[in-house]
Amino acid sequence: MKGECDKLIENIQSSGWEASIVATGGGSGAVHALLSHPGASRFVLETQIPYSAEALSAYLGYAPAQGCSKETGRLMASRALERAHQLQVPDSKFKGMGIACTAALQTNRQRKGADRAFIYIKSTDREASQVLELARGTRAEQEEALSEALLKFIAEFVVEVEP
Repeated sequence: MKGECDKLIENIQSSGWEASIVATGGGSGAVHALLSHPGASRFVLETQIPYSAEALSAYLGYAPAQGCSKETGRLMASRALERAHQLQVPDSKFKGMGIACTAALQTNRQRKGADRAFIYIKSTDREASQVLELARGTRAEQEEALSEALLKFIAEFVVEVEP
């Protein structure tokens, strides 16, 4: 996946988009991949990882009904888009987006529901979401699969499809 991942990141970085990225519960591998690739500042404005329930509440300005849900992902992406607009370079031809990933991966405590993730991307005029049911496995395996899916989803979003 390394070569494919590098190509995805190059496509993302050269897209002209800039993003504020927020992840909770999973997806930090994608953030790491984006930041560790040369030229990260062409795309990444900031990243936030409000991991605890309290940190997520502080990020959103209130406590969501559920930390890992499509609605929470949408709210996180909206907040991230606000942050992207605040961080944009004045007088630039800004194409900004908010990217959110909220996940419930393998844990050592009792949890209701399947291992899953919700990815949400929002720009001024476009939004997209993806729901992932994660296969059983180690937390590291799930993080890797989620991070690859997140990078692919971002790459799809930034590519303008010709008719």
